[in-house]
Amino acid sequence: MLRVSGLGKSFGAVRALRDVSFSIAPGRITVLLGENGAGKTTTLRIVLGFLRPDAGAVACETARLGYVPDQPAFFDWLTGKDLLDLTRRSLGSGRLKWQARVRTLCERLLFEPALLERRPGTYSAGNAKKFACLQGLAGGPDLLVVDEPFSALDPPSVKRLRDLFLDLREGGVSVLLSSHMLAEMVRIADDFVVLRRGRVVARSGLAEFLSRFRPADAGGLEEAFLGLMRGEAQMSEPSGMTAPLGTTMIPPTMT
Repeated sequence: MLRVSGLGKSFGAVRALRDVSFSIAPGRITVLLGENGAGKTTTLRIVLGFLRPDAGAVACETARLGYVPDQPAFFDWLTGKDLLDLTRRSLGSGRLKWQARVRTLCERLLFEPALLERRPGTYSAGNAKKFACLQGLAGGPDLLVVDEPFSALDPPSVKRLRDLFLDLREGGVSVLLSSHMLAEMVRIADDFVVLRRGRVVARSGLAEFLSRFRPADAGGLEEAFLGLMRGEAQMSEPSGMTAPLGTTMIPPTMT
């Protein structure tokens, strides 16, 4: 579905990405983890074609791709309804099928349909995020890319979106998320790609990640993640273990 190979990107003297590689199979939820400035959003922007890499390549085998940014921005002179219709026409979708899907998504996302008569710039932060999800999902993507999916959402909306991701996975959709909300990611992720200072320091399924990285103060995903970020995690190599992403563990490199 998606293969990222050897991505490199610099902004002036700052090397944002260094040889970033991973792949996503159909019907799996993959999460990019990393501290601020690790390169998560830069990676997503290259995957989406918004940025050109200095090195490496992205191969994407999908007919339709959906995207939900961390902080969505919209044309301030158009209503939500206008924006959705613009998206529909750009995708070549039929009006009746599109409208039915929008109604279903509004219900699932706890988004009030009456808000579509207003400009998204007047929405609350939570409703703006829901509308961005609505816009990214209405076209029925094969690959959905979401940056910080749960930011600005209240607990009921977080649960609805989490359940929606799981249903998409069951339907064969690939989902690529970038998030800091580790507790939520444990509930839905199949695979993790951990970035540190622009490098991939771990690629693994959830169970393999937790079993192989054992920080000194042992704990769950949060402690394993923090140990990686501090360069303190210790690796072991249990026999007979496989993972969808190859279970590649790469020692952190100080630069």
